[in-house]
Amino acid sequence: MLPDDDELKLFWRAVQTSAGVYAELLQRLAAGERFGQRQAHKGRLYQVKQRGLAQEQVVSRKLRDGLLKGLDLDVRVTWFAADAAAP
Repeated sequence: MLPDDDELKLFWRAVQTSAGVYAELLQRLAAGERFGQRQAHKGRLYQVKQRGLAQEQVVSRKLRDGLLKGLDLDVRVTWFAADAAAP
């Protein structure tokens, strides 16, 4: 996190990083790799709760107060090779 980062800047940095991961996926697919594994159980759908002005102000204050200060996360991706039995 950079000193002048706010929620929006962090979001766009995440978008930029995700674009790099997506580009890598496309290259790997073009090279013939297959991805995806069957799940042993049903997945879950997580929905974002609606946030109003009060919640946005809390997030903004926490960011200003150093919530993410010194945070340095590397890009972490786990590539799951396709199951042999998958079509």
